[in-house]
Amino acid sequence: EDQEHPDGREVSAAELTDAQLALLRAPSFAVVATLKPDGMPQTSVVWIDTDGEHVIFNTRNDRAKGKHLRRDPRVSITVFDAAAPYHYFEVEGIAELELDGANEHIHELSHKYNGIDFHTPENRVIVKVKPRRVFDYQMTR
Repeated sequence: EDQEHPDGREVSAAELTDAQLALLRAPSFAVVATLKPDGMPQTSVVWIDTDGEHVIFNTRNDRAKGKHLRRDPRVSITVFDAAAPYHYFEVEGIAELELDGANEHIHELSHKYNGIDFHTPENRVIVKVKPRRVFDYQMTR
């Protein structure tokens, strides 16, 4: 029995639902968990996006997330609705890192969340995660 998700609302190798995609396209926040070299988790709140297939965020190459994901690309992302924080979904997958367009992408995210260009668009990396497992909590209710 899955003790973490005993109600069984887990979907393996899932595609994102319309409700999940809408939350990713809105200025919602997410918590990204990566793994430190000693195996302990490290979490960060991030701006989030999607291309319709992947969950996407942006970080600096020299930040903990960038370093951790180059060493171990396993990642978990929890996206929640700020208006109803108990409505959230979690995506687990393997991160793909893209340098091309990353500095421009952070400007796009900054406009989505703040309406202005990002203050330091340097040394950025786009992180794309194709969901291998999605746990949806009250997103479809």
